[in-house]
Parts: sequence; structure tokens; C-alpha cells
Amino acid sequence: MGEKKPKKKRKVRNKTKDVLADYYRTNMEYDKENRRRQEEEGVKTKGLKNLNSTEKTYVIVIVLALIGIVIKYVIL
Repeated sequence: MGEKKPKKKRKVRNKTKDVLADYYRTNMEYDKENRRRQEEEGVKTKGLKNLNSTEKTYVIVIVLALIGIVIKYVIL
């Protein structure tokens, strides 16, 4: 009978991971540059006052999620 050729395994690439990693690296570089510029100009940063609207939204969503988890598992 005929021999079967072994199938080649397709290399799986996680594109989502690459996109998120690139986004994270880019934002870290931008943040470092922005903070350096602010320090040179003498602008003092204070906690949450320095966050942009997107970052504030993320913080609010995370806090609400944590409150929901506490209510679900501790109180109920």
C-alpha cells in the first residue's frame, strides 16, 4: 500500500498577543517621554489628576468590577 506523508504542522501565531504587546510597549515609551517632558517643564504630577479620560475610565471600570466581586462573593 502507499505510504502517507506526515502532515506538516502549521505554525500558530498569536496575533492578538503581538498587537497588545506592541500597544503596551508604544504606550510605555510615550508615557516615559511625556513624564520626562513634564519634569523638564517643572509640572508636578499628582496621582489621578495626571490621567487622561481613557485611563480614568479604566480605573472606574476596575473599581466597579472589584466592588461587584466583593458584593457577589463576600456579602451574598
